[in-house]
Amino acid sequence: MKWWELSLEEFGKVDKTVAVLPVGIVEAHGPHLPLGTDALMAIYVAEKSSEAANVLMLPPIWYGNTYVLDKFRGTISIDAQALYHLYRSVFKAVADNGVKYLVVVNGHGGNVDALSMAAKDVARETDLVIIIVNWWIDLAREARRKVLETPEGHAAEDETSEVMAAYPSLVKWVPRDGKYDEWVEARFRVYGREAYDAEYHHAVQGYPSKASEEKGRAIMDAAIAEMTGLLNDLKRGVLPLKRVT
Repeated sequence: MKWWELSLEEFGKVDKTVAVLPVGIVEAHGPHLPLGTDALMAIYVAEKSSEAANVLMLPPIWYGNTYVLDKFRGTISIDAQALYHLYRSVFKAVADNGVKYLVVVNGHGGNVDALSMAAKDVARETDLVIIIVNWWIDLAREARRKVLETPEGHAAEDETSEVMAAYPSLVKWVPRDGKYDEWVEARFRVYGREAYDAEYHHAVQGYPSKASEEKGRAIMDAAIAEMTGLLNDLKRGVLPLKRVT
């Protein structure tokens, strides 16, 4: 159920136990993937799983924060503080509308800090339970282990394969010759222009030459199944927590 398509009367009657919010960013993803990849993939996971579990899906938040890829044209990076206040306001409004569990499907690593801070603050102030799913990390781990030949990255084998499966018409081409394969490792977290200049020469971190639609489909099928399971658990009041003794 898409929140924005409901009438006022329909919204008053709909089950508000669980709602899903996809968030991403508009940023460079190599020469072959769309700028909206992170948002599009979060939307895909949120849409497919919310339909399967018959829960509310909120309008996506397309904008996010990046401190490296903003050197590429086409990237839209929002100030982290502004992003925090946006997330906080949305979370608070969701709570005010009577939602019990909010699942945020995040598609971009640069959003994690702002999402976490906003979730902590709103959880203190309301009865809303917020679950943040960084879908490319938290979902389909076993499927990724089985099908991927190279490390997961940015516009790499994993992400290129996933877009090929979810939005095949938006993959401009697949760089099979390895020209755009790039991998840079850092021993520590390094910040600064000198470091940023040494990274992401093509807005790629990884090996897109190894991508395939079949790999992407295996990952996406597993991710949607796991996400649907989470939503169905929440509908029954079961949190994703496990006591270890």
